[in-house]
Amino acid sequence: MATPPTFGFQSTLPRLPVPSLKSTCSLYLHSLLPYQTAEEHEKSKKIVHDFMNSTLAASLQQRLIDIDNQSPHNWLEDNFWMKKAYLEQRKPLMINSNWFILAKETKAHPKELLQNDSQGLPEGQFSYFQIHMGASCIDAACKYIQRLENETIPVDMVQGQPLCMEQCRRFFGLCRIPQAHCDAIVQKELADITHVIVMACDQLYKLQVFEFIDGKKQQIHVSEVEKALLAIASHASNQVNAQKPISLLTSWDRDHWAVARNHLLTLDPVGNRQSLSDIETALYVLCLDDYTQGSGPVNWSKTGFCGPQNRGHGHNRWFDKTISLIIENNGQGTVMGEHTPSDAAMVGFMVYSLLFEKETCLQAGETKPAWLSGARAPVGPPSSPLMEHLLWTTDSVMEDYLKQAQEAATILGDESDPCNHHFRGYGSEWIKRIGKMPPDSFMQIVLQLAYYRVHRIITATYETASTRKFFWGRTETIRSCSMESKQFVEKFDDPHTSDQAAYDMLLKAVAAHRKYSQLASQGQGCDRHLSVLQLLNQDHVMADADGLPGQQRTPLLHPIFTDPVFTTSQTWRLSTSALMYNKKTQGSGFGTPFKQGYGINYMISPDFITMGIETKKGQETLSAQKFAEVVSETLEDIRATIERILYTELWSKDRSKL
Repeated sequence: MATPPTFGFQSTLPRLPVPSLKSTCSLYLHSLLPYQTAEEHEKSKKIVHDFMNSTLAASLQQRLIDIDNQSPHNWLEDNFWMKKAYLEQRKPLMINSNWFILAKETKAHPKELLQNDSQGLPEGQFSYFQIHMGASCIDAACKYIQRLENETIPVDMVQGQPLCMEQCRRFFGLCRIPQAHCDAIVQKELADITHVIVMACDQLYKLQVFEFIDGKKQQIHVSEVEKALLAIASHASNQVNAQKPISLLTSWDRDHWAVARNHLLTLDPVGNRQSLSDIETALYVLCLDDYTQGSGPVNWSKTGFCGPQNRGHGHNRWFDKTISLIIENNGQGTVMGEHTPSDAAMVGFMVYSLLFEKETCLQAGETKPAWLSGARAPVGPPSSPLMEHLLWTTDSVMEDYLKQAQEAATILGDESDPCNHHFRGYGSEWIKRIGKMPPDSFMQIVLQLAYYRVHRIITATYETASTRKFFWGRTETIRSCSMESKQFVEKFDDPHTSDQAAYDMLLKAVAAHRKYSQLASQGQGCDRHLSVLQLLNQDHVMADADGLPGQQRTPLLHPIFTDPVFTTSQTWRLSTSALMYNKKTQGSGFGTPFKQGYGINYMISPDFITMGIETKKGQETLSAQKFAEVVSETLEDIRATIERILYTELWSKDRSKL
């Protein structure tokens, strides 16, 4: 049977629903219970009921339905989500919007590069293996792009139902552009793009990876690409006509970067515009670092978040590009992504299936290929017909902008406290077989218990739910904190709580989370709906009470949006997301949205759990590593509790046979 084309089911997908006022208000009100006293909840209950039954809410809902009817894809993505959640945010993309996935070493990885804490090659050098890995990644990504153009990427399915594949179109050839107040997205037609950008030593190079022969687009052979990368590494490391590190500006505050970019264009409307256009329309970016952070959990994360540390935070990266493939000089690979157009979980499918997959198993007596050497890459040719060094016209103003951008990147990078942590005690197999629980819901309750053990308070907990079962669907919020999880975390360490009581409460907390997850994935969560109603309320116009035409007023925000618990319930001090485990990856991460919180990305394998955690130094939080250790202790304590129950049951059964 023929495989359906990648986008073959798009027209069959249902539209993202507009939830009813009643369902949203009821779900929201119920979600407030963990944060309120009985008296506080009664006040909020009256406010929510007043909103739900008000003429204002009914008017806002009808306005939203009109917006949905006029939207080509869906009411949320077309009109609000990308703009409000991403493009209008003025914070730097570095750490705040960029995520990363760490790849494992391949079987072919030269052991000498992994010595001395994976710092087998000195700073300032490129390894031959690194260059080969870069060429292999380009080769794999280009093959993926061709499959995407030919629509031979398999459609993602869940329980026999197709998922939206739209985000696949946004991986390549797309870039975020800084503009005052609100950024823009530019994307060139994929079929017309033939180049990638390679970064080395803060220099940018345009590299042709496709060519048109007799009108047909063909991939340039990987051996020629490898020669070009050798030339680039040689050119960059020898500082031939070295340019200013313009890429550093992409790590800056968006309004500042917008001003700097505009000044760059006014200095040289032709040359600088062409260099920017080459970057912004490139398929993706390959970053070759003449440095490695080493193999420690903090070091891995710093590379993914901030760039190579031999030059300081923010270097050798173009943070605005959707996809960046990073190869350190020890051969370690990382994928960095910009969150605006696509979600990390979606890009993960591409990463898992193709990138960093080069495995070479030499036969007995076979000659070891040169690229398996961990030595410094040989000096390459001074240039290649496939490469072009991008040039910039700058002045003293640009010098000052670069200085300011570096100062800001240093502060931002130094403040960030990330780590990747591996819990080896057990994984999804034990959780399902012994614990009798779905692994993701189990992990969510574990994180809440760990937070409570450290901070002795209940906090709002965010988890991402996918809404890809809908046309152009992306995400909805799972409000993981519930009355059931609150009861569990408050009672688990109480010496008066029996093991069986603790387990029963855990099962109820897991069930509550599972129920909310299902609602959110059906597009029936409350957060996206309420956020849009709040936005509409801000500029909504209604007739006066007497209803006379022409006498209109803009109402104040309804108290539902100014009630303190509205903000409290969205202050995600635990901001979490799960990635599907794959044996080719060893870590991941994203930044916490709140300085007094933790950003946690986790992958649950059958036998272990990987956590990427980021928090901020100098705040009322533990370090990322120490919090990871608390999570590990919590995982062990819950296992011990459940296994004591099992041992007791087994012992009782054996005794009954006597």
